[in-house]
Amino acid sequence: MESTIRFLWPVVGAGLVALLTTALCTPLVIRAARRFGWVDRPSDDRWHERPTALMGGIALFGGISAGLLWSAPGAAVLPFWGGAALLFAMGLVDDTYPVPPAGKLTVQVAAAGLLLYGGYAFGPAWPVWVSTPLTLLWVVGMTNSVNFLDNMDGLAAGIAGIAAAVLGALAVGAGALTAGVLAAAVAGAAFGFLGFNAKPARIFMGDCGSLALGFLLAGLGLAVQAEMPVGDPVAVALVPLAVLAVPILDTTLVTVMRRAAGRSVAQGGSDHTSHRLVFLGLSERRAVWMLYGLSLLSGAGALLVLVADPALFYAVVGLGGVGLGVLGVQLARARVYDDEAPALPRTALARRPFRALHRLAGPHWKAVVGVLGDALIVGAAFVGAHVLRHGGHLPGGVEGFVLEALPLVLAAKAIVFYAGGLYRGLWRHAGTPELLRTITTTLAASVLVAALLMGLYGAAAVPAAALVIDWMITTGGVAGARFGFRGLRQYFVSRRSGARRVLIYGADDTGLLALRTLRHDPERPAEPVGFVDDDPLTEGQTVQGLRVLGTRTDLLRLCRVHDVDELLIATDAHVPERRRVLAETCREAGVDCRAFAVSYASVSPGADTPPASAETPVPVGESANGEHADVASNGTPANGTSPQHGSLNGH
Repeated sequence: MESTIRFLWPVVGAGLVALLTTALCTPLVIRAARRFGWVDRPSDDRWHERPTALMGGIALFGGISAGLLWSAPGAAVLPFWGGAALLFAMGLVDDTYPVPPAGKLTVQVAAAGLLLYGGYAFGPAWPVWVSTPLTLLWVVGMTNSVNFLDNMDGLAAGIAGIAAAVLGALAVGAGALTAGVLAAAVAGAAFGFLGFNAKPARIFMGDCGSLALGFLLAGLGLAVQAEMPVGDPVAVALVPLAVLAVPILDTTLVTVMRRAAGRSVAQGGSDHTSHRLVFLGLSERRAVWMLYGLSLLSGAGALLVLVADPALFYAVVGLGGVGLGVLGVQLARARVYDDEAPALPRTALARRPFRALHRLAGPHWKAVVGVLGDALIVGAAFVGAHVLRHGGHLPGGVEGFVLEALPLVLAAKAIVFYAGGLYRGLWRHAGTPELLRTITTTLAASVLVAALLMGLYGAAAVPAAALVIDWMITTGGVAGARFGFRGLRQYFVSRRSGARRVLIYGADDTGLLALRTLRHDPERPAEPVGFVDDDPLTEGQTVQGLRVLGTRTDLLRLCRVHDVDELLIATDAHVPERRRVLAETCREAGVDCRAFAVSYASVSPGADTPPASAETPVPVGESANGEHADVASNGTPANGTSPQHGSLNGH
């Protein structure tokens, strides 16, 4: 116990000293920035809206240096501190007088050279002709990734703090004191600065802070690799990639999307991951917290390498990669380049980034991407199932069987998935039929795989428990990847600024159609609150994830308790008199009352103009042209004639 405390004390002390030093120095830097004019003013390619102090990197680098000086980890930390000092100095110059890209790259390569000279390389067990270029690529790439990530209040500081804390935990678990002290100092400084950089930010770290932080995180990844007790070199190489998944996702997305849009990768803009989340509907604060959560999840996955078999770590990385891919595709659909809007319709803007895939794989490029994603899921499920079946570790004989059988499993399931129609259809509109198809197809694939493996290796070599676990993970992964598109889309639409809180009257089939329409209408963002239904037996039940909150007699109370903005009548059972009662109740509660209707109109070849349609529900008691009208639930006025204006498109 005493030896453990003695080992951990320098780590904890470095973090506390760095946090306190940064927290004390940052207000001083803010005053100096205002006095000397170190201020970042709003511009077209900047996200902030008011002049904000720069040079926060001075406090960050000072806090890190103080933490290292207090813990005195020895000469082993000099390559890290020296490289960070080089980038800090270059960032100071760049924050005042722009440094050309070639100059920045030169300093970054020189800093990476210090790490190589100190014996730190990406893939320490690999040949030098492989590890050296990978080290340069890793250090330069990660340095710029954190610099790219510094695009929204509190984002880069928070992500850097989380990543450094995870890398510190990995270093402590591996018994690496130097890496642990360095990670604690970086995490402490980042969290100390976050109090002043979170929205609304009082100061930005600037290039002098983001470049130094990025370099130190890259160096920490190399230090953790060098000390990892895991014997598998591929698992060791994947650890820092998992920890820093968020900066890697952001840089990859920005690079691909800018190239696809014909823009320079070095050009600034509001097209980063955080910006896309805001464009899709999240608030700035919620977008930042979502990326924090993603960073914590990826860090937790990386920590598995300390306690689990490398095979289970591979499985988690594979499933996590598919999840990031689904999120990346959804983020790529955000319209962030306004200069393209007049030339291309919305759908074309959403599809343009995927034209390269279309040219590469033809009209079936979605199926190709789906096959690749499913291959990761199937492989991860098969490996993970056998690891879990054998208590978290693969015995030698079982490992050989898994590796030998894996290609057969991948091929057999891909064929069944294709035959089952999993690569057809628009999954962002997936529903119950697609879920049933997914379950039955994965079950058929598992049965086929079981028959093949038992025929080739014998029943004794194929544990039934492993096959069941494999089917469960495969089904969850395949369904999650496909329904993830729909879920993310609905989530973003419901979180858009100005989304109206809508209470739906009627939990029948028409109510379900109304709910689906609300969730998929990007032009009229709404947040469904729940259902109200005349049948008291439905109260408390859940329909499509939404609760039936009460009956018509509870309407006034529900509107006030749940802060409802609008009541949407979507039941076939109401009559004009009841609608008037509902309208009066809504007027008393101060909420809008509208009717959802599905209408059908005849179209004749000789018609000069198409039938008019309304994109939003018509208020109850009013027709589309503003005249008084009573509209029945199927869109037919009380006089029985066919409507020319549908309250809401139902297709």
